[in-house]
Amino acid sequence: MIRVYENEDITKFYVKFRPKFQECLVERVLKFCNERQENDNQDLMVDVACGSGQATSAFQKHFKRIVGIDVSPNQIKEARLANEHDNIKYEVGTAENIPLGESSVDLLISATACHRFDLGKFFTEAKRVMKPDGCMALFSYNAPTIIPKNIKDPARRQVLSDKTTSLLLKYDKSYKYEQSNVYQEDKYRDIFKKVCAENKQWITEDLVMKCEWNLVQMMGFLHSLAAYHEYMKIMKEEHKDASEEEVKKWDRAVLLRDFVKREWEMEGVKDEDVMMEAHFYVYMVLANKLK
Repeated sequence: MIRVYENEDITKFYVKFRPKFQECLVERVLKFCNERQENDNQDLMVDVACGSGQATSAFQKHFKRIVGIDVSPNQIKEARLANEHDNIKYEVGTAENIPLGESSVDLLISATACHRFDLGKFFTEAKRVMKPDGCMALFSYNAPTIIPKNIKDPARRQVLSDKTTSLLLKYDKSYKYEQSNVYQEDKYRDIFKKVCAENKQWITEDLVMKCEWNLVQMMGFLHSLAAYHEYMKIMKEEHKDASEEEVKKWDRAVLLRDFVKREWEMEGVKDEDVMMEAHFYVYMVLANKLK
């Protein structure tokens, strides 16, 4: 398992600025489960690599008990601080050693994480903890499409949407995450192929989560990404003597912020009034009765 969200600075951005998973996704997962499980199996759900609980809490009203586990003590700390529900608890644990008993889990989920697991060990462990007719949902998203909110001209709005989205996508891939990047680029197609189950589905359309962002929220999301921090780490190692001004020239967050401020200002929009919608397109692997 690749460990990328250990740093306390990143986890504070993560809990505050990562999008919460919305009801449309929860409904799609539960529909799959309800059509394939003989009983009303909504006793125990586990969220593997739960982060600070964005997906965990989305299922709160649908299960009697929910356990979120994450390898990062800092993520678990933030999840516990944000938790408002008695039926959810968070524990430190890994995808390859889930701290639950055999055949105990009705639904196992993992959001924006399984591309970093040792998948062979994870699937073995998932089969161990899941009930014989249990379900699994693995889902993620890539960088969002940006839709400017307060740009009046449609043509200009489209240009800014394309340029802002493009800048948000421009992260140099770290060699460490080469395989996980491949899994995300093909929207979990290869992970779907690796899943051995009696029933499974691969969903790449129709699931869109929409968030409203101001400039601060856009920057916060950017700083919550491991890819951004890895890129900055590599660049600083390669340019150890760079001045603060030189760093700004290749700091993706600064470049994106300055672009948005400049372009929105040309449309008469002040920094504090910048608004946009971020559209996250979710892809998902659903499975029932692992083999």
